[in-house]
Amino acid sequence: MRWVSALVIASLLTTVVSVDAVSTKGVISCTNSNLDSLPENWTIMDQGCTRVDLGTHDPGTNLAFQIYSDKEIDILLFPSNTVSVYQNEQSYRIDSVWMAESVFESFSGTGEWHWQTPDDRGPTRWYLVIDNLAHPQDSGEGDQGGLPVEIELDADVIQPGQFTLADSIHRVEPGGYSVVHGPFTVDEGTFVEIHARTMAGEPDIFVMSEDAFSYYSPSSNWSSSLRINSADMLLVSDERYLPWEASDIEEENLYIVVDNRQGPGGGGAGTSDVAVTVTVTLTPVLEPSISSQTNLDSVDVGALVNLSAASTPNTSGQIPDSGFSWDIDGDGVSDWSGLAVEHFWEEPGNYSVRLSAISVDSRSASVSRSVRVVDMSAPSVSLGVTGEVTKGFGEQLSIGASFSDNWGVESLDWMIDGEIILSNYSLTDQFSTLIIQVSEEYSPGQHVISLVVRDRSGMATQQDALVNFIDVTAPEISQYETQIEVNYGDPTTLQIFAQDNQSEGLDYTWTIDQGTDNEIQFNGPLVIHQFNTEGPTNVVCRIENDAGLTSYAEILVIVRDSESSNGLSWQGIAAIATVLLIIISGAAFFLYNSAVRRRMSEFSDVAKEGEEEAPPQPPSPQMQAQMWGKGDSSPFQAPQGEMKSPQQGTEMFDLLETTPPPQEETRIPIELGDSLLGDLQSSPEKIEPEPSKGTTLRSNCSKCSKAFEITLPEGLDAAYTNCPHCGSEELVGTSRPV
Repeated sequence: MRWVSALVIASLLTTVVSVDAVSTKGVISCTNSNLDSLPENWTIMDQGCTRVDLGTHDPGTNLAFQIYSDKEIDILLFPSNTVSVYQNEQSYRIDSVWMAESVFESFSGTGEWHWQTPDDRGPTRWYLVIDNLAHPQDSGEGDQGGLPVEIELDADVIQPGQFTLADSIHRVEPGGYSVVHGPFTVDEGTFVEIHARTMAGEPDIFVMSEDAFSYYSPSSNWSSSLRINSADMLLVSDERYLPWEASDIEEENLYIVVDNRQGPGGGGAGTSDVAVTVTVTLTPVLEPSISSQTNLDSVDVGALVNLSAASTPNTSGQIPDSGFSWDIDGDGVSDWSGLAVEHFWEEPGNYSVRLSAISVDSRSASVSRSVRVVDMSAPSVSLGVTGEVTKGFGEQLSIGASFSDNWGVESLDWMIDGEIILSNYSLTDQFSTLIIQVSEEYSPGQHVISLVVRDRSGMATQQDALVNFIDVTAPEISQYETQIEVNYGDPTTLQIFAQDNQSEGLDYTWTIDQGTDNEIQFNGPLVIHQFNTEGPTNVVCRIENDAGLTSYAEILVIVRDSESSNGLSWQGIAAIATVLLIIISGAAFFLYNSAVRRRMSEFSDVAKEGEEEAPPQPPSPQMQAQMWGKGDSSPFQAPQGEMKSPQQGTEMFDLLETTPPPQEETRIPIELGDSLLGDLQSSPEKIEPEPSKGTTLRSNCSKCSKAFEITLPEGLDAAYTNCPHCGSEELVGTSRPV
């Protein structure tokens, strides 16, 4: 318990000592003044003081003081909450009571300093005290009074300039340093203005790069040669001003330092305390600069050009974006404002662009740049087709195109295989259409259609399209006989004529007996072939052009039996002809008799009832003469109109290889008729003619030329019928003389 008692006694003694230390020996009463009444001068009597109310200020406020004293005095600065410590004669010579940066003891003469309110508190009222007293707690330091002092004082709040980097007092002990400002960067050509005002000591002020400062700050391996010599301020004992133009700094970070170390040569000794106010301000370089991603010495007509002021030195923010203005057309009037603009020129020429800049401190500068505008772009052409276009002969080819140019198109040419077929030298539209009829003027196959467009500067652009002209029509076959008759074993010429102007050649393929075991083929437009099979034979000729299109010709070949195959002699043929003539005559007689009976039946109406019809009487000589052509007229007239001749007689003469008599001379000879009639009358037997079953006739169609057969009923010499091949109505009958 003894040590606890000892501790309590010690605490009580300490409390007594502390109370005694801050106990007052009296209350100091100073003459009062305020900032608004400055500048002012006073005579401060011995053991007197003046207290100046500086007002309430926010943190970071800069205050400037100028003072003149003819004798030594103490200059003290207190916040409102500790100034009472001074006035109550308590211990005020500590940092927690006064503001040591702005305290100057035993000062005499002329002085100036700037002080910035600290940031560790809110708005605070401040007091500046000019002291001519001896205080018990001074311990002999500072002014102790003794004589009246004449004082002149001025103070004010500093309004920082636009480019003020630092403005405050620096207190540096021997061997130390203080950073005024840094790191910071400036543009080449910027003026860094250093204004120093010394209240105590003889400091040096250096400007150094960040690399040099890295050696200087720990005070190791540092050489004074690392500093920027052109910015040195050595042995500053009073007021000094240096405007340093930044150069060769390569955008490095910079530091401004108050040095209180020994050296370099000509500098301060660094053996006493230093109190110096350093104000650092900038005058940034103002050099507007025009830049562009486009080469302004050669700008294309109509090309959008970006003009920028971004290359203008502006590290210190000396020019706001709104401070840039542009005169594009060279009329001296601003057309645009801002850091960058976009513009294009519609015609070639030389143009001037002017950039003006106004800094935040109201300085101005401008720069001009020449822009050369030329036509460097050929026309843009677009065809309305892609890939290969195929068109047939006889069809229409249409190709559209659109085009444009940065200055203007002047003419165009449409070409086929390099040959101009359409031109326009006064263009008003930006599109064109080529329309051509694909005719035999062009050869089959691929062709190149080109469009060449020229602009006003003579630059041209060509676009090509590949077209293919093809034959879309089969060969055209000339008229030919669709049916022919040939002799068995005779060499027969088969020939077809075809035409196709779009093909260089035609391929002919003949097929005989197509689809049978006897099928054979020949090539060429003309074929000689022996038909060795009697009867009808089908022959097909296939004609193919270069495009693979085909036409067909069909021929029906009737193969007749030849003389060598049946062994008939000329005598046999003559006998057959005689027999055929007799048969024809008998048929004519029968037809005549039938006609007479029909006419006589018209006059025998009464005899029809119960009477047997008398047997027919032989024709009279007059009737026979009329039948065989001796009369002037025949009771049977040939049908009016064109009547096809039967082919039987012609075929008979072809078999006999004799020439048939002319048609108008085919009357039966009178002598032969009388002879035959006499033979018939002298015959002891009565011959009844066989009833006819009709007459079979062969004829060729007048429309399709194909052969057909028809059987006329008994009693008809002619009749109309339809062709079984094409349906054409045809008149067919026996050829009789009128």
